Amino acid sequence: MLKTCYFVCLSFLLITTGLVRCDNDFVIDFEANGWLKLHSEPATWTEALLKCLNEGSVLASPLNPGLAKALRTQMAQLQGSDIYLGAHDFNSKGLFGSVEGVPLSVMGIKLGLKDAAKDCITMSADGSTSYSTCTNPLPFVCYMKNENQTLNECDYDYEYNEQMGRCYKVHVREQTWTRAYELCAYEGGHLVILNDEAEANIIKSMFPANEGIQFHIGLRAWGAERIWTTIHGESIKDVFNHWNTSQPDNWLGHQERATFLRNGKMDDVEPWTIAMFVCEKYRKFYPY
Repeated sequence: MLKTCYFVCLSFLLITTGLVRCDNDFVIDFEANGWLKLHSEPATWTEALLKCLNEGSVLASPLNPGLAKALRTQMAQLQGSDIYLGAHDFNSKGLFGSVEGVPLSVMGIKLGLKDAAKDCITMSADGSTSYSTCTNPLPFVCYMKNENQTLNECDYDYEYNEQMGRCYKVHVREQTWTRAYELCAYEGGHLVILNDEAEANIIKSMFPANEGIQFHIGLRAWGAERIWTTIHGESIKDVFNHWNTSQPDNWLGHQERATFLRNGKMDDVEPWTIAMFVCEKYRKFYPY
């Protein structure tokens, strides 16, 4: 859908500034460096996340001042209603970040003490934000970003891979998926996302000899439908998705995280499964 919108609007981009509306109701905003679509019909946070995903986008957060301004512009159509942001702490309780993995501090969002029952964040028309439960239906905005990332210097024992143009670090000490997610974030990186078969083969080569059978990776399932996305909100259809035989099977109903096996395939596991993991890092980790 992103490509469709791009080609529909391309001729306008060359001669105009400000906002351009595409046939699929996405609007391009140059300050936000991407396309936005307001959904005025309320939905729960998870429903909003999945609807954006199905449209080839992510649930929007104020990643930079331009995008924050664009969100307020979209909200002007709602006559005062709050919207859900893409920020949540479902990957690690208390560690809030956007669906792209950007922490609140980088977005400039400052909130008070968190209520343990509130795992989502809402935004008001004046740009203020609040913790929220995730089940109260609210409007929301979907966002598609122009990709223009540059990669980071390798540090903290990360090793640069020239083929991928990325920095990687293997953590041999086994952790739960959530703890692995946290440790990668603390190092300024993120749990590895296998973008294609070439990257999967590189990660496969990182398994220590005769040690460990799987790596945690940045892939998880959402909702009763078990919609698999990366930790950056990408559909599993757009990344490496070669499952091991008869997987994913959601054995006993709790396997909502993914691991990468020594044989080069994936498996679904419980959040409390311990495994080795790989972090990856960009030169400009928060390219917003």
